[in-house]
Amino acid sequence: MLMLEELEQFANAHVSERPLLEKLFVISEESEYAKFLKDIGNHGDLMSLVLVLPTYDSRMDDEDTRDMGNNLYFMVVKKTDNSAGHDSKVEIFKKTQLELKALLEKIVDLHKNFGNNCLFRNIDLQTFRVDPVANYHGTNGWELEFSTETSL
Repeated sequence: MLMLEELEQFANAHVSERPLLEKLFVISEESEYAKFLKDIGNHGDLMSLVLVLPTYDSRMDDEDTRDMGNNLYFMVVKKTDNSAGHDSKVEIFKKTQLELKALLEKIVDLHKNFGNNCLFRNIDLQTFRVDPVANYHGTNGWELEFSTETSL
């Protein structure tokens, strides 16, 4: 089971490396998303990284096999003025897509060259999914979800 502390450390390190990522939010439910993003600026080209608490599922065949599936969700979003025109929203999708792509590339690189990094060593590469986040509590951007396996 991936520990939240390790995921948060990874996400904070990623934010510190990316000049356009303003803030990391760790959330467990929709009401927290709305609350946290209410107070964030995202002025200019700045955007936010959101880490949604993972879900876990058993991959145990018997008592000797103690594997867990870790279902991970990250979002790169930017606050969007509701009065902004369509072209402005498309520009936000373009900018947030570049940041999400950088996150995805980092995760895949860590998977390929895991060394001491055990967070993403056992990613199920077929589970990567990227979806738009459209007008969600006044934000637009992209969501990345995937699964990895760890021992309990």
